Amino acid sequence: MKYKMIAVDIDDTLLNSRKELSPRTKNTLIKAQQNGIRVVIATGRMPYGAKKYAEMLDVFHYDGYYMSFNGGAIFNARGECISRTYLDRRLVEPVYSILRPTTATVVVHKDGKMYADRKVNPYTDRPSWSNGLPLNLVDDIAEFVDWDLHKIVIVDEPEKLKIIQQTVLEKFGKYVDAYFSAPYFLEVMPKGINKGKALEIICMDCGLDLSEVIAFGDNFNDVSMIETAGLGIAMGNAEVELKNAADFVTDDCDHDGIALALERFVF
Repeated sequence: MKYKMIAVDIDDTLLNSRKELSPRTKNTLIKAQQNGIRVVIATGRMPYGAKKYAEMLDVFHYDGYYMSFNGGAIFNARGECISRTYLDRRLVEPVYSILRPTTATVVVHKDGKMYADRKVNPYTDRPSWSNGLPLNLVDDIAEFVDWDLHKIVIVDEPEKLKIIQQTVLEKFGKYVDAYFSAPYFLEVMPKGINKGKALEIICMDCGLDLSEVIAFGDNFNDVSMIETAGLGIAMGNAEVELKNAADFVTDDCDHDGIALALERFVF
């Protein structure tokens, strides 16, 4: 199979555990693009956080794409948004009513800024570290939000988030999906919006078949993309569920798993 597109998650996939892009992985992805293979940055991060790595990899020069908010917003190489999906703001209050009594920090995004309620737990600062942006604190997220969101991010200890996930899906599963992008990040998304669906939209936009796509990921929010791509590859550090969904498991993010897999399947 001659592959024509590579979709890569960012955290713990493209980047190593120290949040670094290794020279070997970077050079291998640039080499792929020089050989006519487009690259797609696929992340749950805000557009700012996705675009930064697209620029590092020369994705715009080689007519690639980047998606943010787990596929809630998709951009082409010209910076045009080709698809955007929102979570109905009427769901914010009922979902947040579940979260008010908990220790979870709730984070939302607007115009390149992040807003969080004032609850603090050991993982509260993680969204700020990941995106390189400060958290602007507000008293009550539901009262503050007056726009349609791409997603709601819930931050807390993993075991507590599993209980929250179950409750959210039991009450609002007709309207939202809730899945982990990291052990301490639970993301509430519009129903049916995920990286796999975004990959379908991108392939339709550029006229490629999904069988011509390789996708790399490590966490639960990557499962749909791994299952949708012609060749789904799990990082060695990936969650077990993702490894089970993948066609191949490569080395971990600290040992250039992406580069090793591309050297095997592309070059």
